[in-house]
Amino acid sequence: MRVSSWLSVVTLAATVSACEPFPDDAPSIPTEVQWPGEAFFPEGIAASKDGTLYAGSLGTGAIARVKPGSLGAEVFVPGRASFGVYGLEVDEAHDTLWACTYDDLLLPAQASYLNGYALSTGALKASHAMPSQVSFCNDVAVDAAGNVYVTDSFGNAVFRLAVGGTALDTWSSDAAYEPSEPGLITLNGIAYDGANRLYVVKSDTGALFSIDIQPDGSAAAPVNIPVTPALETPDGVEWVDSGRLFVVENTVGRASLVTLGEGAGAKEVLANGFVEPTAAAITKDGAWVLESQMGFFFGTPGTPALPFRAYRVAVPPLLP
Repeated sequence: MRVSSWLSVVTLAATVSACEPFPDDAPSIPTEVQWPGEAFFPEGIAASKDGTLYAGSLGTGAIARVKPGSLGAEVFVPGRASFGVYGLEVDEAHDTLWACTYDDLLLPAQASYLNGYALSTGALKASHAMPSQVSFCNDVAVDAAGNVYVTDSFGNAVFRLAVGGTALDTWSSDAAYEPSEPGLITLNGIAYDGANRLYVVKSDTGALFSIDIQPDGSAAAPVNIPVTPALETPDGVEWVDSGRLFVVENTVGRASLVTLGEGAGAKEVLANGFVEPTAAAITKDGAWVLESQMGFFFGTPGTPALPFRAYRVAVPPLLP
């Protein structure tokens, strides 16, 4: 079943946390947003506090923006040839939209960068090369102090750009991050819990790790958190609230909620039927799941269903 028809029978009024009923004259909340053009192929999505959504394109290299309540997007950062945008994160305190990018025109030199764009204008304000010799900046998280963390799916590490820093440094490196087979995507989605911990998923094995931020800012050893049922090709991950993570499972087309307990997690599937979802963004109205259809971009026979979309999925309220 196509996700659009699946979502039509889902109750979407629930939000991330418990709330009062909408008044009769409240504006309707869209159940989808659309990204521009026939070649956009979105990969990363992020949200600002007011609900503005940003998505990066593999096909055009652009970043598009959807204002709250709107259906269609506007170009925020213009695209360019042979340039792809992956994971995104909004840092409103520093007027920055962080983006993992990959520039094919730079090969065989380093092609993977963490770029920062001004939220106010879309102008490029920072660009930092990934430290690994062979690297793929995949996803981004920002802690309360403004330190930026990125996953490297080929370098098999988490790198950090400290506040005021000029280069990315290795923050967390461990044998557990190595690929199960050569050439596979390893560390992928990353999320910050709002206190002193990061969560990272590993796509090739489905593993979920927690990494504590120690008082001096360094990384504690990663802790593997078993999840039941197991995660399958996890991609994007977002912190929802106390002890809950929203995880996008790519090849199986699912969006799931993982509730953390005593050293383990329990998974509940919230929605399925997506075509290669890659990421999600949490807003007060729910979780926006990005349907990438990226296989068609990389040569899978067939054509994507247009327009490209993100769909709003209800997240059950946290029980008292």
